[in-house]
Amino acid sequence: MKLNYYVLWVEDDDSWYSTTSQLFTDTILDYGFYPILDRKKNLEDVINEVKKSGLKRFDIFLIDFNLRNSKNGDSIIDHVRNNNIFTDIIFYSSDKQTIVDSIKEHLFEGVYYSDRNELEDKFENVFLTTIKKIEEINSMRGLIVGETSELDAIIEEHLIFYTQSPFIDKFNTSKFLTEKLFNKLDDKIIYLKNEYSTTGLNGILPYLEAIKKWELLRGILKVNKDHKPYISEFLDLNSKYQNDVIDIRNKFAHAQVFTKDDGKEVLKALVGDNHFEFDEDSFKKIREDLIKHRNALLKLKE
Repeated sequence: MKLNYYVLWVEDDDSWYSTTSQLFTDTILDYGFYPILDRKKNLEDVINEVKKSGLKRFDIFLIDFNLRNSKNGDSIIDHVRNNNIFTDIIFYSSDKQTIVDSIKEHLFEGVYYSDRNELEDKFENVFLTTIKKIEEINSMRGLIVGETSELDAIIEEHLIFYTQSPFIDKFNTSKFLTEKLFNKLDDKIIYLKNEYSTTGLNGILPYLEAIKKWELLRGILKVNKDHKPYISEFLDLNSKYQNDVIDIRNKFAHAQVFTKDDGKEVLKALVGDNHFEFDEDSFKKIREDLIKHRNALLKLKE
């Protein structure tokens, strides 16, 4: 599961591509995914991509039937299907009947067709079918756990950088660890204290919970806001990270799927009587929040 939505688009008309690509980008964004459009201009480009990656990362293909300076789009579909690649394809042309005839002739499977003027609506309809499985609770659970784990890794990467830079000089690390971590006397805490005294902060980063890493990063950045302008903006964007990311992950990771009498699936907490009900709108909001926080963390690295 992933938040990125990959489109392989075979179109050789620069003008038409530039004027229409934003429409598909907006559609993907509207449903809470991050669009990545990879444009190819001819059969040779597609053949090279098949050799390079097997087209495994793409979620959908858009193929112009009437390619100039190249074989028609049906040659591309032939090549793709002959390589056992069965990703959904939207085949389009100004003359839709030529596509229908070509599909019948080649017996293509999993191929949708559209007139150029109808392509925006056709794309949205097919796009919605490709994300249908992602909208199911168990699929969303996998997406959220996977994406939030990546965010954890980015936060830890930031911490490794900042704790080895002058940023750390302004931050009271010992006070933070005493208040947030070393406030209990058990075997684990004794071990962590010894590890900290021997290897320093980086030695215990792998043992910190996600929320502690988040608090540590924010603490370091707050006392270094004058270092670069984006830090203040980041702290504002990131202020709801616990609610938007950590709490959401915990709800999905530590709950069971429960089917109500009306057939609707909800997440039921393993402890207590709390129920977390999610629908398509809330899934969309979760994806948008994950993208927002990922983009903010990546921009902080610049």
